[in-house]
Amino acid sequence: MCDLVAPKSPEMSGLDEEELMPSGWSPFDLGTQRSQSPRSFPAPWLRRLGFPLLLAFFVLSFILSIITLTQVFQNQRQYNSEQEVVQEKLKNLSDKLKGDQDLKAKDQPEASLFIQQLNKTLNLRAKDQLEASQLIEQLNKTLNLRAKDQLEASQLIEQLNKTLTLRAKDQLEASQFIEELNKASQFIEELNKASQVIEQLSKASQFIEQLNKTLSTLCRPCPYEWKFYKDSCYYFSVTRKPWEASQNTCEADGSNLGIISSSEEQNYLKKNAASNHQLWVGLSDKKKEGYWHWVDGTALGQSFWNEGEPNNAGDEDCCELIPNGWNDAPCSKENYWICEKKASPCPML
Repeated sequence: MCDLVAPKSPEMSGLDEEELMPSGWSPFDLGTQRSQSPRSFPAPWLRRLGFPLLLAFFVLSFILSIITLTQVFQNQRQYNSEQEVVQEKLKNLSDKLKGDQDLKAKDQPEASLFIQQLNKTLNLRAKDQLEASQLIEQLNKTLNLRAKDQLEASQLIEQLNKTLTLRAKDQLEASQFIEELNKASQFIEELNKASQVIEQLSKASQFIEQLNKTLSTLCRPCPYEWKFYKDSCYYFSVTRKPWEASQNTCEADGSNLGIISSSEEQNYLKKNAASNHQLWVGLSDKKKEGYWHWVDGTALGQSFWNEGEPNNAGDEDCCELIPNGWNDAPCSKENYWICEKKASPCPML
């Protein structure tokens, strides 16, 4: 009796376990991939770091997540493709086994062993596929967290931009305010300098005024008992004389009877004359009736005659100053008189 060890069929003899396994895969491939864990990604607390590092972290995390998902999806597609190839080979093998009962009986132990090995491989592939699904789910969760962190980072960046814009605006306003303060400070400094100058000028003015008062006591522009008004000195007599004698008395003092050339001077003389005195002034028409002229030879200009004067009643050829104005009177009448002469110059500051 010969041994009933069935020879391998030509179809099975050229196949071994490694050839039936998908190309590029081994029973330890998925186990190696299982060692990868999504926990290796950086933690979200890194967003608390500076803005540039936070942005770089999120970009790098996103890129790594995309690369990992892409690799997983490629392995899954390769696994599905190779599984379809194995299924096709199994189907062909099953068809061949059904077509050849004798060969099937002889090769059944080897086929059973091969099928058992294939089932183990498929179980491993199913387990790896489950782990890959779990890994994909974990990656999706990680990506959702990254998206949430990215949204928070975007909001944080937007808030930072708003804050920087406000800071820039505040800085501009502060710079303008500081510039205005500097201008105000310069203006105040100039005012202080001006105040010092004004104070010095005020002191100088007070000093000059004091000097003028001192000089006024040292220098008398008019003789004793004479009154000073503008540039002239006036003497109001206390005795009475005719007009001609009064003029001679004035000439003896280097003066003349008063010459009135303005309303201000007229008012000054009236104010300083006694209210009940008539005073001779240097006006007469003695040389020619009706032709009034002053003792210095100048013709009468502005006049202050009382109403109805001069009337030449009783040979009235000389002018006297009375409380109401001027009046023509006889030159022989004895009146008080007013002498006038230029004031002596005094040094004034």
